Amino acid sequence: MADVAPVLFKKRAGKGAASRKRPATPPPDSASDSEYSSEEENGVRVKRRKVGGVKVTAAVNRGPQDLSKSTAFTGDRSATIKYSDDATKTSHWQELDESARPTSDSKTSTEGNTGSYKGAANYQSYIQKNPDTLSKSVGPVKATTNIRTITVTDFAPDVCKDYKQTGFCGFGDSCKFLHAREDYKQGWQLDKEWESVTKGKKLEGTVVGGANKNGKPNDEDDEESMLDNIPFACIICREPYKNPVVTKCKHYFCEACALKRHRSKGGKACAACGTDTGGTFSVAKNLRKLLDKKREREKRLKEKAREAGEEVSSDEEE
Repeated sequence: MADVAPVLFKKRAGKGAASRKRPATPPPDSASDSEYSSEEENGVRVKRRKVGGVKVTAAVNRGPQDLSKSTAFTGDRSATIKYSDDATKTSHWQELDESARPTSDSKTSTEGNTGSYKGAANYQSYIQKNPDTLSKSVGPVKATTNIRTITVTDFAPDVCKDYKQTGFCGFGDSCKFLHAREDYKQGWQLDKEWESVTKGKKLEGTVVGGANKNGKPNDEDDEESMLDNIPFACIICREPYKNPVVTKCKHYFCEACALKRHRSKGGKACAACGTDTGGTFSVAKNLRKLLDKKREREKRLKEKAREAGEEVSSDEEE
């Protein structure tokens, strides 16, 4: 059998670099060369800088100094300080503006002789004033034409109608209307009434208050205080009480009004506070007595007013 030739593999060489490398920068020839730029044969620009330059200095010859003595400074005392800031002046530009700065002694302006104070620095006003205009410092000032200011005095305030007619308001203290029962009179009405009462009479002192020496409480004052806390009219019908009754929550109504409200749908609650009455109504005997006494007292007061010559309104007569 013939010999078989061995198989050989050729080792491939690596690819050469396609880019051209930059050659290394040669070292400088000497340290004392001056700074210059040169271009080598390969086209690369090399910049060399001067290193370690020679410096030349000259010494100043000074004589010996005597440090045992203190240094004395003298100033120019021939001129006075004009401004308070001259002692701290550090630049020369302030001296150039001396002519532009006003002095406290200069009174060359025409307005300086008017007698008005212009301040410590003698401030000047360059605004031309019209001599025909009125001074605003004295006298009345003309009101502005773009604003009209008016003053409204409410002699008839918003009075709570429920409280005035019945003496009770469901809103209580949170009501936005005034809780008042009295009627006001104008000033001329009070003067006329006083003149009619005091006409032809001798004015004497009147006791307006005194101490209760007996220590017994006044029954009339107690009754009036009780009536102040009780509505003087029915809350439902807003008319004087007719056969008044009282609920468990101490609220007074007319008997017919209370029963009618109780029979209606959803009327079992109290008309004043909203609590359930349970259909229980008691006869208000104490209220009836107090109202009777109140009517008698009002009649006596009306008779006294007529005797004194006072005018009684139609509402009071009813």
